[in-house]
Amino acid sequence: ALAEGLKTNTKLQRLDLSRNRLGDVAGKALAEALKVNKTLLVLNLANNGLGDEAGKALMEALKTNMALQRLDLADNGLGDEAGKAILEALNMDIALERLDASGNRFSDGMKEALRQADEDKDVVRV
Repeated sequence: ALAEGLKTNTKLQRLDLSRNRLGDVAGKALAEALKVNKTLLVLNLANNGLGDEAGKALMEALKTNMALQRLDLADNGLGDEAGKAILEALNMDIALERLDASGNRFSDGMKEALRQADEDKDVVRV
């Protein structure tokens, strides 16, 4: 229901859904909403057990969402599959200015790849 509301939202600019145990299904629904939402600037999804599928869906949404500036995905159990999606998003022209992906399950190699890809932009925190 919340994700559906975000699709038509024209006022809400900040949303904190941290620590709500949303999981992959809700994370993917939020990603679908982000594809069409044009007003949300800050979204905190920290500590929700989102997992790789939701992480990948959220990164896919950033390819079309030109409003979201800050996204917190800390402590969600994201692994290297989501890390690859983050790398791909970083190589595109996205609006995101800050992405907190700390406290996830990225391998050391993925953390290093994210740091290197982000070297000039200083967007991602791992």
